[in-house]
Amino acid sequence: TTQDQKAAALRLWTGEVLPDWLDYNGHMTEHRYLQVFGESSDAIYGHIGVDFANAGAGAYFTLSTHIWHRAECKVGTSLWSETEILGHDPRFIHLFHRLFDKDGKLLAEGEHLVIHVQNGKSCPAPAKMRETVAEIFEAQRSLPVPEGSGKVLARPLAHNRLA
Repeated sequence: TTQDQKAAALRLWTGEVLPDWLDYNGHMTEHRYLQVFGESSDAIYGHIGVDFANAGAGAYFTLSTHIWHRAECKVGTSLWSETEILGHDPRFIHLFHRLFDKDGKLLAEGEHLVIHVQNGKSCPAPAKMRETVAEIFEAQRSLPVPEGSGKVLARPLAHNRLA
């Protein structure tokens, strides 16, 4: 387990609110929050070993998403996200992202249930990916469970932090 995985959410994504991300109120529009969380998910997938150049060999597909909008953000705002693994089994990962501005203000939270797929069919992730997911999960096990989480699950996963 790497040092940055010891009882901490992973900081793997950074970005900035671009001018074309604004809605008619001058704030970041709602679908851009989903984009940011999608890019945050891609960052954790790369971290656990998904080969994006050969995604047919195995990647993750989002089954369910729930987003909490906590504060508005405007053009030029520097952003970063942190990611936790709330649960996993051989096919599924339960992800939780938090989006912050440069000052650490919480802007949004996103909860996602994803499934491993290969050649268009669900299947267990490769052993090395599952091992990395399990290591991150175990390192984060002592973190508090995010309030309100569990909305994306029909049933708990084999390994999970939800009470």
